[in-house]
Amino acid sequence: MQLTELIAALSSDPEELNRSILRIFHFLGLSLGLGAATLLDLMIVRFFLGRVMTTQTYEVFEFLADLVSVGLKLLWVTGLGFLAFYWFYDPIKLGNEKVWAKMVIVGILSINGYFIHRSVIPFMHGQIGRTMLEGVMMRRKIVFVTMGMVSFVSWYAPLIIANLSQLNFQVPMLQILVLYGLVLCGVLAIAHVLLFGSQIATVIRKGVSRRRGYL
Repeated sequence: MQLTELIAALSSDPEELNRSILRIFHFLGLSLGLGAATLLDLMIVRFFLGRVMTTQTYEVFEFLADLVSVGLKLLWVTGLGFLAFYWFYDPIKLGNEKVWAKMVIVGILSINGYFIHRSVIPFMHGQIGRTMLEGVMMRRKIVFVTMGMVSFVSWYAPLIIANLSQLNFQVPMLQILVLYGLVLCGVLAIAHVLLFGSQIATVIRKGVSRRRGYL
């Protein structure tokens, strides 16, 4: 009897039921992708500091990358689902430019994720038994850092934008994307300064070691 009442309560408002299902899976996709991406970025930072890549570590990297991919796919499915929902039940929300700004950022995230899976993950497999950056040219390091920071900022941006109700029907999509771009440029600048700083520090340490070897 209680199960029947539960089903009746859920089916009494199909519109709200569809909205709730979309929200649940959208939140699941965001949580899965954001959590895995954050952990993956933190692990990459750790290995940037000189830890040796092992087979077990690579498998963890690969597993987290797959979780990110699943989360991203859920975001796309539910995001498009929300657009269809608004089209049928609440067309006025299609005029909320915050929604379209989020879609653009998820698009950037998807393109970046594609290149990460095509280049970074296979590269990590090739580094098994060595440190992550051993024998890597500076240009490639810059590319990897850029991809990592784009992933980091682009996963958190939709979460932050979604929770800023002040943006609803008030701020144009272009302004939101410009702010996103400024934040991304700032994070990239900091990351590259740290990368060049670590490179200079490594060169200095090698120079000091050589001088000591001559003495």
